[in-house]
Amino acid sequence: MTVEQVINDLAALPPSDQLRVVQAIWDQLPSDVGTELSEAQQAELNRRWSEYQADPSSALTEDEFRLALGR
Repeated sequence: MTVEQVINDLAALPPSDQLRVVQAIWDQLPSDVGTELSEAQQAELNRRWSEYQADPSSALTEDEFRLALGR
Protein backbone atom coordinates (compact mmCIF):
# COMPACT_ATOMS: atom_id res chain seq x y z
CA MET A 1 0.00 0.00 0.00
CA THR A 2 1.35 3.44 -0.92
CA VAL A 3 1.08 6.65 1.05
CA GLU A 4 -1.26 7.98 -1.64
CA GLN A 5 -3.56 4.99 -1.18
CA VAL A 6 -3.60 5.47 2.58
CA ILE A 7 -4.41 9.16 2.18
CA ASN A 8 -7.24 8.34 -0.24
CA ASP A 9 -8.62 5.74 2.16
CA LEU A 10 -8.43 8.19 5.06
CA ALA A 11 -10.22 10.87 3.03
CA ALA A 12 -13.21 8.54 2.85
CA LEU A 13 -13.53 8.42 6.65
CA PRO A 14 -15.78 10.78 8.58
CA PRO A 15 -13.95 13.85 9.93
CA SER A 16 -14.09 12.56 13.51
CA ASP A 17 -12.25 9.38 12.48
CA GLN A 18 -9.76 11.40 10.43
CA LEU A 19 -8.97 13.44 13.55
CA ARG A 20 -8.46 10.24 15.55
CA VAL A 21 -5.95 9.04 12.94
CA VAL A 22 -4.14 12.38 12.95
CA GLN A 23 -3.93 12.31 16.75
CA ALA A 24 -2.64 8.73 16.74
CA ILE A 25 0.05 9.61 14.19
CA TRP A 26 1.00 12.78 16.09
CA ASP A 27 1.30 10.81 19.33
CA GLN A 28 3.71 8.36 17.65
CA LEU A 29 6.13 11.03 16.40
CA PRO A 30 9.28 11.82 18.34
CA SER A 31 8.85 15.04 20.31
CA ASP A 32 11.43 16.96 18.27
CA VAL A 33 10.14 16.17 14.78
CA GLY A 34 9.10 19.15 12.70
CA THR A 35 9.05 21.65 15.52
CA GLU A 36 12.12 23.70 14.65
CA LEU A 37 11.48 27.05 12.96
CA SER A 38 13.78 28.49 10.36
CA GLU A 39 15.33 31.88 11.10
CA ALA A 40 12.89 33.47 8.63
CA GLN A 41 9.90 31.78 10.28
CA GLN A 42 11.06 32.86 13.75
CA ALA A 43 11.59 36.43 12.53
CA GLU A 44 8.07 36.50 11.03
CA LEU A 45 6.58 35.08 14.22
CA ASN A 46 8.40 37.72 16.27
CA ARG A 47 7.23 40.48 13.90
CA ARG A 48 3.60 39.36 14.14
CA TRP A 49 3.78 39.03 17.92
CA SER A 50 5.23 42.54 18.23
CA GLU A 51 2.50 43.87 15.94
CA TYR A 52 -0.16 42.21 18.08
CA GLN A 53 1.36 43.48 21.34
CA ALA A 54 1.44 47.03 19.94
CA ASP A 55 -2.24 46.84 18.95
CA PRO A 56 -4.20 43.80 20.20
CA SER A 57 -7.32 45.10 18.44
CA SER A 58 -5.62 44.32 15.12
CA ALA A 59 -6.08 40.59 15.75
CA LEU A 60 -9.01 38.73 14.23
CA THR A 61 -11.37 36.49 16.14
CA GLU A 62 -11.73 32.94 14.86
CA ASP A 63 -15.07 33.87 13.27
CA GLU A 64 -13.57 36.93 11.55
CA PHE A 65 -10.68 34.82 10.29
CA ARG A 66 -13.00 32.15 8.88
CA LEU A 67 -15.16 34.85 7.25
CA ALA A 68 -12.07 36.37 5.65
CA LEU A 69 -11.21 32.93 4.26
CA GLY A 70 -14.72 32.51 2.96
CA ARG A 71 -15.54 29.57 5.24
